[in-house]
Amino acid sequence: MTYWAFVTGGGGDIGGAICQAMARDGWNIVCVDRAIDRAEAVAAAVRGAGGQALAIEADVTDPAAVAAAVGQAQALGEIRALVNTAGKAHAITLGVTDAASWRADFSVNLDSAFLCVQALKGALMAQGGVIVNIASVNGIGVYGFPGYSAAKAALIHMSQSMAVEFGPADVRVNVVAPGTVRTRAWAARLEANPALFDELKSLCPLQRISDPEDIAEAVVFLASKRASMITGAVLAVDGGLSTGVAAVGRAVTQERHR
Repeated sequence: MTYWAFVTGGGGDIGGAICQAMARDGWNIVCVDRAIDRAEAVAAAVRGAGGQALAIEADVTDPAAVAAAVGQAQALGEIRALVNTAGKAHAITLGVTDAASWRADFSVNLDSAFLCVQALKGALMAQGGVIVNIASVNGIGVYGFPGYSAAKAALIHMSQSMAVEFGPADVRVNVVAPGTVRTRAWAARLEANPALFDELKSLCPLQRISDPEDIAEAVVFLASKRASMITGAVLAVDGGLSTGVAAVGRAVTQERHR
């Protein structure tokens, strides 16, 4: 029997890559997004490759919309995986953060995941399953966008709390924390500074920028039986950025002056 995966933010670059990678690994896909045209395009790509997929339009910050989307999805069959990908960054510094942008960061990056888990936890705990929450290296270190970062840090802690509470019901909960990923979200900043990715990759030990597929492969692994003993983990997919910046080490040791 093939089970269904409920993927929020599925119409985005990372969410779309996750949907397609999970479909290749044998999952049926429920692609949930506020932009139904993007969700439909991803679902069509999955079906075109021989998989099963349904696109659902929903604002996952709205409890009623989440409940309706979950009800529609459960009519298809058993949902055994939830991937919370929906997210967005708002104010870039605390200096320009107001109450509205702070609340918006928590609503889309934290509350949406909580609402989806609440809507699906009964089914998952009754039959077993997996939850993968997409956080960010911003939830681990300081890389700008403080409201977004605080929400992602809270998402990590919430995920680990869920891993402890849901584990006895054979529900695994893990986190993928991407670093810089080539997505449409960078378009305006790249237009202002075409060398931006070159600057950023120079800070990473692997000297590369991630593609959405890099994140998707980590999700596929954590959702699979190959990760059957992994829960409560935070897997950074960031080229080593969160491990350390070589330039800082060189400054501390003054190695370049020897």
